[in-house]
Amino acid sequence: MRTPTAVRPDERDDPAEPRVPDGSRGSAVARWSLRHRALVVVAWLLLLLAGAAAFAGGTTTSDEEGVGQSQRAADALEAAGFSEPLTETVVVSLPAGAAALPAGAESAAAAAVASAHRGDDLVREVGEVARSADGRVLAVPLVLSVDPETGYAEAVERVPAAVRRTAAVQDELRAALGRPDVVVGQVGSASISEEVGGRLERDLHRAELVSLPITLLVLLLAFGSVVSAVVPLLLGVVAVVVALGASALVSHVHPVAEEATSLTVLIGLAVGVDYALFVLHRARLARRSGLPVRAAVLLATRTAGHAVVVSGATVVVSMLGMLVAGGLYTSLALGAAFVVAVAVLASATLLPVLLDVLGDRVDALRLPWRRDARRGARRAEGVAPGGRAAAPASGRPVLSLVLGAGLLVALTLPLAGLRTGLPGDDALPRELPTVQTLHRLTGAFPSQGPTAQVVVTAPAASAGAARTALADLAGERGAGEGGAPVTSSSDGRTHVVTVPLDSGVDSGPEADRAVAALRERVGPAVAERVPDAEVSVGGGVATGSDLARWMVDRLPWVVGFVLALTFAVVAVAFRSPLLALVTVLLNTLSCAAALGVVAGVFQGTWAQDLLGFTSTGTVVAYLPVLMFVVLFGLSMDYHVLVVSSVREEFAAGSAPARAVRVGVARSAGVVTSAAAVMVAVFALFGTLSDPGLKQLGVGLAVAVLLDATVVRALVLPAALRAMGRRAGGRPVRQVVPAQGGEAVRGEAVGA
Repeated sequence: MRTPTAVRPDERDDPAEPRVPDGSRGSAVARWSLRHRALVVVAWLLLLLAGAAAFAGGTTTSDEEGVGQSQRAADALEAAGFSEPLTETVVVSLPAGAAALPAGAESAAAAAVASAHRGDDLVREVGEVARSADGRVLAVPLVLSVDPETGYAEAVERVPAAVRRTAAVQDELRAALGRPDVVVGQVGSASISEEVGGRLERDLHRAELVSLPITLLVLLLAFGSVVSAVVPLLLGVVAVVVALGASALVSHVHPVAEEATSLTVLIGLAVGVDYALFVLHRARLARRSGLPVRAAVLLATRTAGHAVVVSGATVVVSMLGMLVAGGLYTSLALGAAFVVAVAVLASATLLPVLLDVLGDRVDALRLPWRRDARRGARRAEGVAPGGRAAAPASGRPVLSLVLGAGLLVALTLPLAGLRTGLPGDDALPRELPTVQTLHRLTGAFPSQGPTAQVVVTAPAASAGAARTALADLAGERGAGEGGAPVTSSSDGRTHVVTVPLDSGVDSGPEADRAVAALRERVGPAVAERVPDAEVSVGGGVATGSDLARWMVDRLPWVVGFVLALTFAVVAVAFRSPLLALVTVLLNTLSCAAALGVVAGVFQGTWAQDLLGFTSTGTVVAYLPVLMFVVLFGLSMDYHVLVVSSVREEFAAGSAPARAVRVGVARSAGVVTSAAAVMVAVFALFGTLSDPGLKQLGVGLAVAVLLDATVVRALVLPAALRAMGRRAGGRPVRQVVPAQGGEAVRGEAVGA
């Protein structure tokens, strides 16, 4: 083994700095930050305040662009000046099996509803009452006064007052009709958005509040002191707040989907804590070996800090892969990339300053059961559980690789039957009053269930033929009762009719088939009767079907982009194309296994009661792309740290078996703690009511768990052992403390 060298005094960038061993002088950014500590702290305080202010005043929206034929239908209607008012529906119903409502119930219901909403300027008028075929349900339309294009947010904000007025009608109608079993409710897009959105907002707030103490508890157990636990948590919160502020500013220029905010919180808290944890762990290890405080901090920034930069760059590259897809993914990509970039920047600038200022006080407020340094040192040398777990993989690499990879491949099998769709009304929480009212309405009035809009654009001379063709279509599908439901534009060129779909649900494969069947039927039929006609099928169900298909079609492009750029980043960082190839293959397999678990859980019904969801038989359409880019990036956290530690042992001259065993063992504690933080945060999001966020939370939690156990302790060590010294890259010089103590080696990341 070569004799390590130290830095001569004249080699230091700043004579005021303490003597720092060669290879541990820290990054240029860290050295600059330590020389300008006050400036760094003030700058981050200003960023934090600006982020909080921008987030509070942002105009974040959830504008999802339509695609395909449904978007052409929407464009044709908009160009023709069609504009339907926003409506809510008051539903008066009796239980199944009850006798029909008495004669005159319609007039009594209309009078009661009109009286309840008199003086409410949100309700413009009360429409004509409709009775269901069995006579048990009445539907009373409420036409809202707000503009459907610009006033939707206002309607959502004001609709709770209208719902309360409607609730007061129930007792009045029970008395007037002599039926104590009458149930009155209100439903509409505004009331559903308010109730479902309000519940999701409460869920998110609860998850965010619970995630902080859980994260703090994990960090307390990992570090054994309160101050050491608070520092990474503080970095995570700073990253989230600053990134949310940046996203809010972007929303003034480009629409930012509501999901982007949730994703920013989800990813930001996890990576912010993890990155700070890696650097802090390394700094404490260096300090325990005898280095002065600043030397220990600089060593941590050059080793673990460099690994964080490599990992963060890979995560950002993965997130930006969603820009290839565009649409909804653009705002998701920007929000996630912002928060990861901020977390990396905070770890490179603010964290070194905090550690330098705190010094040994970073270990203040120790827990009584904290392990002593000697035991920690023994664990670092390879006798820790992580080292024992890596021993079989390093001793029998082929068998371990086959077993680990076989398990991951088995978990991917449900992907063969993957079905995707966007959540519709059938995925809404059934315990909510508005959702229960919706089911009573759609059960009594099939035309209120899944429907589609058939839009025909043709020369004005063909207006009669177009109207007749659409009226016949509506009659065939049972939508023509009470007169022709066809609506035409003033110039006679655009015509639209709303018809029921042959689907019991409004999303998923059944709805997709119903939309496709209608398009196959109506296109040729209308074209045959109306010369030069352009026919398109749109509406909410068709829009969801087209958007879901578009999202899945973008997956190969995103995957190709992420794989290519990740390979390039890792190859440059580790200076090993072979290691980059292994990294790409393992991360892809890990992502596929996690997505397979999501498909197996959420496409079936066996886990509904356990996880609190109603299965629609599908995975949310945007999840495959989103999970792939998020997981591919996050898995680099552990991968870079473990590989760096193993390469450090190779650089020190260790044999391949020992290099893998000791390298994995040295990183086992910090990786386990980081994984526990991520799993805890992601699992909390798996308790949310929103189907997409629930599936994302469960998928990410499972993925990190697999990554930190099967991949890190079995597959990756076996792969590195099989590669032998080809995994070691170019050697680096050892590092020894300037003032005695245990040797601390620099990591070989990009050295």
